[in-house]
Amino acid sequence: MRKQNLLKLVMMVVAMFVFTGAMAQTHDGTTVPGTPAVTFAATGTTYMMVGTTIPLYTQPDSYYHPNYDPTTGTFTLTDDFTWEWAVTAGVAGNVTFGVNNSDDVYTTVEITVVGSYTISVKEIAPAAFNSCESNEVEIDIEVVTEPEATIGGDADYEACENDLSGLPAGINLTTSEGWQNYRVVWNLQIHTLDNLGAIDFYYDNEDGDGADPVQKYAVEYDDANPYEMATADTDDITTVAGFNVIANQATVYTYTLVSVNDQASRFGDFITLDGDASDASAFWYNPMPEVITIVVNPVPVTGPIYHIPATWAE
Repeated sequence: MRKQNLLKLVMMVVAMFVFTGAMAQTHDGTTVPGTPAVTFAATGTTYMMVGTTIPLYTQPDSYYHPNYDPTTGTFTLTDDFTWEWAVTAGVAGNVTFGVNNSDDVYTTVEITVVGSYTISVKEIAPAAFNSCESNEVEIDIEVVTEPEATIGGDADYEACENDLSGLPAGINLTTSEGWQNYRVVWNLQIHTLDNLGAIDFYYDNEDGDGADPVQKYAVEYDDANPYEMATADTDDITTVAGFNVIANQATVYTYTLVSVNDQASRFGDFITLDGDASDASAFWYNPMPEVITIVVNPVPVTGPIYHIPATWAE
């Protein structure tokens, strides 16, 4: 009886050694870009732009991986665990997982065709833990086209200062495609022309303030931070109270649309920027070059009518 109890005790010690020994074997997991991982969010759905690559990671089981805490930059995983990433909805052939990370908690996903997809992942324990598998966790991904913007297409307008009926009532920026929170690059330049049609001075606004022979943008447009958020499908960016004539010279208002991006496309820059979203100019922008030119001419001033003076033939 004592021998059996001793055998049971030995077996228990061996089992505890095997278990704790397996838990002690660890390796460094892949560092998640943009760490600490507070820059990530747990959500059942997300958006991305077609043809871009976004990162995904799943939180490993805390019991089996006590030394993994991305919020503090700790990425130590227990050895021999794997994570199986798969496409459970959508066309699998359109999806590419990160080649080096597809069996880790972190992977990258590139999707080349617009549509709805569901990506799943499950954690698989090694044989030492009976190869137990977790339930699948899924995330829905909506893949959208590149964002677009327009101010109505290239156009030239010309009018006299006393009749502006032929000019547009306003300059409207319209955004489309992509997915929400559009960021648009555009500018307004105001300048006058001399009597030979050459540029004379540049101005800060339609009231003729800040005359300068050096090229600059109007102050209504903040050229120090030329990345204006478009808050709706259509935004009025006229910015001037009226198309005035300055200094009694032909005055030119030039609106230039440069480019646009959106939140889905900015997700595609996350890896390259290592999660740093502080520099708006570092993101990808979709070129959308359009120019609207408005020329307002001063009304000519007719001088007096001259005649032979009445005293000429006295």
